[in-house]
Amino acid sequence: MRDNGRRSGKKIAGRSVRRSVAASFIAVLCALLLLITQSFAQSESKVRMTSKTYPSSSPSPAERAYPKEIRGYKLARAKVKIRKSAGASKDGDEADADSDALIQFGEPRIVRTTPLGITLEVPVTVAAVKQGGRVDFLTFEDMVVNGMPVTIEDYMHSFELPNKEPVSLPQPVRLFISSPRAIAGAISDWSNPQATWPVTGRVYVFGHYKKFIFRAKRVVPVELSLTLANPLRNQKSDDKTTDPAIKQ
Repeated sequence: MRDNGRRSGKKIAGRSVRRSVAASFIAVLCALLLLITQSFAQSESKVRMTSKTYPSSSPSPAERAYPKEIRGYKLARAKVKIRKSAGASKDGDEADADSDALIQFGEPRIVRTTPLGITLEVPVTVAAVKQGGRVDFLTFEDMVVNGMPVTIEDYMHSFELPNKEPVSLPQPVRLFISSPRAIAGAISDWSNPQATWPVTGRVYVFGHYKKFIFRAKRVVPVELSLTLANPLRNQKSDDKTTDPAIKQ
């Protein structure tokens, strides 16, 4: 009888120990999840404060250190001269600000959604410039959309630099936003909706540019500061205006 009592006591003690260990493990796991969530929220807030409150903290184009050569193209720190159209407005609105940029973004379209993030296709218009030449491809660096760092795929389609009128590129660029940043952006947009999102970053224009009677193989870095139509707002408006019969 005593042996049976001892065995049952040991079983009860073992169960209580296992339960306490499991409860401790769950508590530690919940604490880790809470810490990860808080650290991510703090990092997001720091990114937004840095990009919005202290825009001058990043080095200016004149101070930035560029490599002498990228992908076999010699780097040329030349200023791209935009050719103004005859009917250009002189008002200081966003459209005129974008008209001073080498490239402009059109209406974005969501083409893919995965657990990893969202992929957008964005039409691109290249402004008319005074330089002549042919662009081989474009690469993007340090791109930030509405305070969210994003990734834009290299544009590997060649085209001639327009000299008279802006030209829309035949293929859109593909922009990727990771899921955590997309969720944070959606929450921010719900609390403070905006028709357009600010876009900053850098584009490297690889090509062969006319120099007298020769063509020089060069890459030209161009700083970007433009706007992008809010894809979340456009998605909401499309849902509202879609005919219910079409949805069925």
